[in-house]
Amino acid sequence: MSKTLKIFIFAIIGIVGLLTYLEAVEPEPINWFPSYSKADKIPLGTYVAYNLIKEAFDEYDLKDINQPPYEFLSDNDTINGTYMFINGSIGFDKSELDKILTWVEKGNTLFVSAKNIESALLDTLNIDTDRLVSLDDINTKPLVELTNNTLKSETPFLYDRNVDNLYFSEIDTANMTVLGTIQLYQDTLQIKEANINYLETAFGNGKILLHTFPEAFGNYFMLKDNHYTYTQNLLAYINPTEKILWDRYYKSGKTFYTSPLFLLLNNRYLKWAYYFILIGTVLFVIFEGKRKQRSIPIVEPLKNQTLSFTKTISGMYYQKEKHKEIATKQNLLFLEYIRNTLRISFDHIDDKVIRNIAARSNNSIEDTKTLFRYFDTIHQKSSINKDELTHLYTLITTFKNQSKKDIKVL
Repeated sequence: MSKTLKIFIFAIIGIVGLLTYLEAVEPEPINWFPSYSKADKIPLGTYVAYNLIKEAFDEYDLKDINQPPYEFLSDNDTINGTYMFINGSIGFDKSELDKILTWVEKGNTLFVSAKNIESALLDTLNIDTDRLVSLDDINTKPLVELTNNTLKSETPFLYDRNVDNLYFSEIDTANMTVLGTIQLYQDTLQIKEANINYLETAFGNGKILLHTFPEAFGNYFMLKDNHYTYTQNLLAYINPTEKILWDRYYKSGKTFYTSPLFLLLNNRYLKWAYYFILIGTVLFVIFEGKRKQRSIPIVEPLKNQTLSFTKTISGMYYQKEKHKEIATKQNLLFLEYIRNTLRISFDHIDDKVIRNIAARSNNSIEDTKTLFRYFDTIHQKSSINKDELTHLYTLITTFKNQSKKDIKVL
């Protein structure tokens, strides 16, 4: 190795080391990701809000919901309380929204605080929304306050960051109550042109609370001055004697970490040590691999014979007229389809499971029952003929084809 090459290598290592040091000592930037997760202590996490609610309400009256609302309410249709959804965007599918509204009609409360609220819900309540836009400058810092004189503060609360601001442009004034307003900051802590951002409406025997400023539940807003009183008073319209169902499913922030490198990459010093090792490895390969590199023989990958094996075995069963054995295999495969594709867990088939399967697969309850009755009929027979096996295949195929029409919403 020549002297010039050695100098070049040491210069590169020195530059990489200097850059690593400068990056390590630089203050870590603030993470403004809108996670709204109770586990996050970043500005737009809800760690503070969740724990204040936990202190204000009995610990046993605050329940975390980690599954879709449709599944939870299907399994707990007798539970009562307030279902709270706080996130940047909330979007229910049709069957889920119907399930929630049916639950609200029984005397429960739905609380939604989000920048983007499910349009089907707004249409159901005859509500239109719009965005606050400033024509004079680019400032989009909002002022917020409540309308109730008992809960209203002396001055509105300023959120001193430019954000997207949603408000309710049209509402059913005969059936809805305005609870809070919003306006863009205009160099004075005073709301002159109030726009509705918090309202209440009765729905059956229950009620729905809609709020368009979820930042109020963020750690940054809660810990600034006395802003927590605004968030606290927001919740004054929730019955304190009822259970709080805290949604953790519709959250932008992850509640678990899927990357094995998370601990390395989440720590600045470990992250740059990891990068430094990678860079050093690349340099070693570049300068040392030239003399030691040799051709690598091509190895043909093994062919996947699973499909051919399956066809051979199934053909053997069919030729030997083992129709009952084929039907049994079809039954087991169909149960796996329900568990893995439709994502329905069960120990045995009953009416509740059949209703869930029908709802998830876009099939009618009667067609679903017909399929399972035919499974039972075949199971009770010691042997079946070719026509019965063909009929079973037709029922399963029709069922799955109907499921594919709605599979994207699962």
